[in-house]
Amino acid sequence: MTIDSNSAAVAVSGLTKRFGRVCAVDDVTLAIPAGGVYGLLGPNGSGKTTLLSMLAGFLRPTAGEITLLGQAGASGQQAALHRTGALIERPTFWPYLSGRDNLRCLQGIYATGGGSGEIDELLDTVGLAGDASGRKFGACSTGMKQRLGIAAALLGNPSLLILDEPTNGLDPSGIIEVRQLIRSLAQADGRTIILASHLLNEVEQVCDRVGVMARGQLRYSGPVAEMGAPAQVFVRTTDDGAAATLLRAAGWDVVAQSNDGLEIAAAPGREWEISRELANGGVYVSELRSVGGALEAGFLEVTAEPEPGRAAQ
Repeated sequence: MTIDSNSAAVAVSGLTKRFGRVCAVDDVTLAIPAGGVYGLLGPNGSGKTTLLSMLAGFLRPTAGEITLLGQAGASGQQAALHRTGALIERPTFWPYLSGRDNLRCLQGIYATGGGSGEIDELLDTVGLAGDASGRKFGACSTGMKQRLGIAAALLGNPSLLILDEPTNGLDPSGIIEVRQLIRSLAQADGRTIILASHLLNEVEQVCDRVGVMARGQLRYSGPVAEMGAPAQVFVRTTDDGAAATLLRAAGWDVVAQSNDGLEIAAAPGREWEISRELANGGVYVSELRSVGGALEAGFLEVTAEPEPGRAAQ
């Protein structure tokens, strides 16, 4: 891969990290364009957290080069880290201090110089303004802790934000809220966000581009939309023939029709639009479900291990 480090927010070449005999990250070369959300997918143990920890300066690579925000080399990376915020694994704070006081302490340590105005703005951004800001960290819910971790990573208004599994431990409503927050953060000021996750639908709904890791190797990197087959929705109705006619007239792509039901090309999250279209036409849904999509198909393909003996043939 040819890397244009001038246009990339992050560029790494031959990046490797070994822990004794274990190779956690294996010769990764990657370029992440500036702006938008880049998803990093992979099963547990694939090397995602180790890779992000090296980018955030928490781990030193065994081999390879890192360019952050156009800055290369050890001194360049240190300068770039002042413009980088990171939340790696679970956030850790002083449990006996409130969320506001925790941010005030970190603000002093990082010397961001934003004062109380910066803290007020960040607490509002992550939904922890008001009474929530005064709750001691040890008494906060998992969702509040994750939000405070994102607020801490945003101290100093970084150009690059690295988030490792930011929705871990959240309930469904909390996951949706954090997804919306991440997307809004990416749209503000041209910020670049790297989001590591093992949740396919999370990356598909939030990210512009995606990298897939397995066994320490980067197996794919590119636009989400170009990975695998189109997403589809299966629908069974009170009148599938009428349903197909209605949907085609409304501009939907009915890719398959059988006695069992219909398959519609549709991005994840648009199922409700299909249901509404049919209900408005007097056709009612008895079954509606996703049947896979670009990211699911592509992920399974690129992370599949060769069958025993296949490589030797």
